[in-house]
Amino acid sequence: MAAVKYGAMAVAVAAAVFAGWSGYSWYAASHDSALTYGVARDEALTSGRTLVAELTSLDYHDVNGGLGRWLSASTGPLHDQLARTDDTTKKTLTSNATVATGRVLDAALSELDEHAGTAKMLASVEITMAKQGTSPAVKRNRFAAALSRTPDGWKLSALDQLPVGAR
Repeated sequence: MAAVKYGAMAVAVAAAVFAGWSGYSWYAASHDSALTYGVARDEALTSGRTLVAELTSLDYHDVNGGLGRWLSASTGPLHDQLARTDDTTKKTLTSNATVATGRVLDAALSELDEHAGTAKMLASVEITMAKQGTSPAVKRNRFAAALSRTPDGWKLSALDQLPVGAR
């Protein structure tokens, strides 16, 4: 009878040790810096792709709405620059009667500072320009983008077109 009692106690102790080790292993794995860095990288890249597509698209039918989306997608110096868009520029955009649709073909982060909440991204973008009465024209551009994490998520703080042939 004593052997059964000690055997049951040994099994219970072994189960408790295994449960403790398993819990610690799970906690350590879920808080691994490589995992959290990977999640932050994927989030910044996904947001950056969406934001670059947004800022390379504009429909002349709704220039104010498009500029509003640009402002929502930007922060810092880029936001300030877009906020200074004057009525003359808006009228020019409307009178051009063009719908520009940007689509990110490929993108990659070149830098990510998770603690500072900043990232840099390179993107290859295909922009389709459809002007009333003409066939759509497609052009490809490369952009360097800077992203900043805000309370509302990632936003573009800079977007610069790279010249063809730049490396």
